[in-house]
Amino acid sequence: MAFSNLILARGDTFLYFYPYWQAAAEALRDGRIPLWNSALFMGSPFVANSQVGFFYPLNWPVWWLLETPYAVSASILLHLAIAGVGAYLAGRWLLKLENWAAWVTAVLFALGGYLTAQVEHINQLQGLAWLPWYLVVVGWCSRSPRPKWQMIGWATLAFAFLFAMQLLAGHSQTVFISGVTILLWLAAEFTGQRLLRNTDYALRFTFHWQRIKIIVPLALVGGGLLALLLTAVQLLPTLELTQQSSRQGGLPPNEVLSFSLHPLLLARALLPAYGQSLFSEYMAIVPVTAVILAFIGAWQWRRQPGVFAALVLVAVGLLLAFGVFNPGNWLLARLPGFNLFRVPARWLAVYALGVALLAGAGFQVALHRYWQRTRPWPELPEQAREHLAHLERPIRVAIYAVVGLMAWNVIAGFLVFFIPTGAEAPYEAAGLLTLLLWLTELLLANWILTGERVGWDRHGRFKLTIKRSRPRAPFWLLPLMLASLFLATRTHPYNNLTTPEAYFDLRPPIARLQSTTCNLQLATCHQFPDRFLSLSNIFFDVGDQAEIDTIYADQLPEAARYDYTVAIKHKEVIGPNLPMAFGLASVDGFDGGILPLASYTELMRLVLPAGVETVDGRLREYLTAVPDAKWLDLFNARYLITDKTGDVWKQAGFMQQSVSFDLQHPLELAEGESFAIAHVPNFPTSALVMLVEGEPGLVEMQTAEGEQWLREPFPVESGMVWVGWPPPYDRPRDYRVLTPQSMTLHAENGDWRILAATLINQEDGTFMPLTLGNYRLIHSGDVKIYENLDVLPRAFLVQDWQWQPAISTSVAAMAAEEFDPRVTAVLVGSPSPFVVGDLSPIDGDKSPTTNIIQYAPEKIVLETNSQADSLLLLTEAYFPGWQATVDGEPTAIYQTDAYFQGVFVPAGEHEVQFVFAPRSVEYGRVLSLVALVVWVILILVLLISHKRGQTAARP
Repeated sequence: MAFSNLILARGDTFLYFYPYWQAAAEALRDGRIPLWNSALFMGSPFVANSQVGFFYPLNWPVWWLLETPYAVSASILLHLAIAGVGAYLAGRWLLKLENWAAWVTAVLFALGGYLTAQVEHINQLQGLAWLPWYLVVVGWCSRSPRPKWQMIGWATLAFAFLFAMQLLAGHSQTVFISGVTILLWLAAEFTGQRLLRNTDYALRFTFHWQRIKIIVPLALVGGGLLALLLTAVQLLPTLELTQQSSRQGGLPPNEVLSFSLHPLLLARALLPAYGQSLFSEYMAIVPVTAVILAFIGAWQWRRQPGVFAALVLVAVGLLLAFGVFNPGNWLLARLPGFNLFRVPARWLAVYALGVALLAGAGFQVALHRYWQRTRPWPELPEQAREHLAHLERPIRVAIYAVVGLMAWNVIAGFLVFFIPTGAEAPYEAAGLLTLLLWLTELLLANWILTGERVGWDRHGRFKLTIKRSRPRAPFWLLPLMLASLFLATRTHPYNNLTTPEAYFDLRPPIARLQSTTCNLQLATCHQFPDRFLSLSNIFFDVGDQAEIDTIYADQLPEAARYDYTVAIKHKEVIGPNLPMAFGLASVDGFDGGILPLASYTELMRLVLPAGVETVDGRLREYLTAVPDAKWLDLFNARYLITDKTGDVWKQAGFMQQSVSFDLQHPLELAEGESFAIAHVPNFPTSALVMLVEGEPGLVEMQTAEGEQWLREPFPVESGMVWVGWPPPYDRPRDYRVLTPQSMTLHAENGDWRILAATLINQEDGTFMPLTLGNYRLIHSGDVKIYENLDVLPRAFLVQDWQWQPAISTSVAAMAAEEFDPRVTAVLVGSPSPFVVGDLSPIDGDKSPTTNIIQYAPEKIVLETNSQADSLLLLTEAYFPGWQATVDGEPTAIYQTDAYFQGVFVPAGEHEVQFVFAPRSVEYGRVLSLVALVVWVILILVLLISHKRGQTAARP
């Protein structure tokens, strides 16, 4: 990642953060704050979505200077460095670690399993990088000679900075975890001080509890409040969005406890695996050597300051990570704060920090023991010297613990039949290579630390005989741990990189939709793209896979080529959030945070199967068929994307070859109904073959040659009928070639269901699948793109409406079979007495028109013309902050059709403007600026005070 042009191209990095970062970077370069996002969910707030991290200061340089994939890579490397430095200083200042031991802590935390597994969630990594710095501030408070009031001021500023950076990074759960971590540390240290009291070792390394018990709590409160003000520009819009979110009011306990670390996966989660991978949220591996060192460090809990608190972090982090498997978590899941977040496994971050600190302490003890044996330490207390001489017990306990985890991994293989693990992380036994390397590292670490090793007897026979030799320098543990980390993280996301073309190459479906916004002959472009809905999964084969393999066979390993293939599949179906990166607009989207809006979730009940709902988008994963056309028309969904996995190939009647049938748009006609196919391709054909159910009706056709007739289908096999053209060649085996111009289907003999229809040309063996319904096929490659020929414009006028008291009742009213969104709108709320004119629903205006003059992200300008008072329906999401004017006069915006915006306009010609200018952003901007000024003034005051104090102290 650091020294090549390869990029991450999978998971949330590719589908979530790349598109958002791309849009944010473009806005930054344009010098604007992106308040609104028209590309996803038919409109949604942009900057209010904190996961974007638009106001996070360290994002701006990489957005400005680098292309999006490389900006993400640079941010990952930067924040791993920040995490490492923070862990180093925390070890130095809190556990009084020496240089080498502190570097062990830094490397294990920054490059250990948990932090590096989170690189696909860049905002989470950015927040976690600041976690150890809270402990740095505590350590600084304990050792600084400054007066208490100055330290309270400095610590307040430091905590405000840390909280603000984490809040702006956009992962609020990390902020909560950090706050709990620092409170745990203080509580554990308070208890530990009672246990450490009156011991010589504790007296040597005095922990200034009397000092920090006043400074740190006050600084935490002050820093937290100041951080809230500093980040108000982000927090206020986010809180406003939260009130409209599907997740408002907290989550139910079962949702809070989802993605809990399964106890049967404990060995795989904590010990390194080689050539095997695990769900990234459950990954907290450290080398076996580090586990041994952590046990040695933990053994000092009564002798070394900070060790007891680190031990508490390890224990609490693990217990909370077990989530649903820990009974205490069922109580916590109902408490404020805990009930706002999913994925209890993320508490492994606390475990990872605690283990890194303990391993650093253990390395220092091992180093002191080695030095005590190889050089005189006259100043070392006798009690400590005696303790250093007897470390075999913690080492043996550590070995028993590691062997126990190995055994638990085997036992779990039997228990998994009774307590299955989740689909996200199915049980996988440790491989033979993993077991061998576990044992090898265990034996090597034991030999380096104690001098004990497996050997041969005097007869040259290999036995499990323990031989004792002089212990080696603990520095040999460093390459052992680095080698273990290097090998174990080969399957981590940051080592699964692929070619940058995975992101930068333009696939045909994207290019096809981009071309629909411009007319190259007229050199004109629309100001906005019509929306699309992707229904395709990525289970199809890429047509140019052979070419890809040829190009990259010598450049990329097989795993990287696989990631590239998956990435281009996502681009073929234009997966969730990718529209932002390519200037397109989607009905759908994806977000695991506070989007989509609750009203979007309610509206989507109209298109999803009964009993199914989605709180994070991804409609294609729940839709089993093309939604009802009237909802696609309302949503301005001009384009549908599907794959070809649902199409069938069959031998068409009397032809000797198979032809393709498109099953995406089946028609159901009740007896007496007729349907005219919206688009009949200009294709010379000799017959029509249909896959049908029920009683076949009649086919009416008009040709380009001027002929028109009504034909009855001829059954050729079960479920297939054949329609040949009239005499002189009326028999199925005979034919003549004509070019159809229009085609109408009539259900004359009963209900008739047409699954698919294909035009065939017996003369040259070609065929053309027909698209039934009001659609036409505009692209056929790895996926198919249909154009909805009956779609409604983004904004239109209606003269009939009704009022409903709530969003849910609005959706229920719309679900009525007789409801027609072209004619009637449903407004949420009570009838308003403040609209101008007599706006009661009337009939009589047959041709109202709406013309969009400007369509910018935060400003939409339209012209309307109607002979009667009307309701202007804009199919952009209704959200607080939108303001409207009619001919310059402010007017009310009503929530319409559950999710959209409606404005009443009088008869005649009018200009209507919609502007998104939320007050939350303006108020937040003012508060943040004031807080920033206060923060700077406090720094200046403290600097001046410190300078005066130094001057007064001089003789």
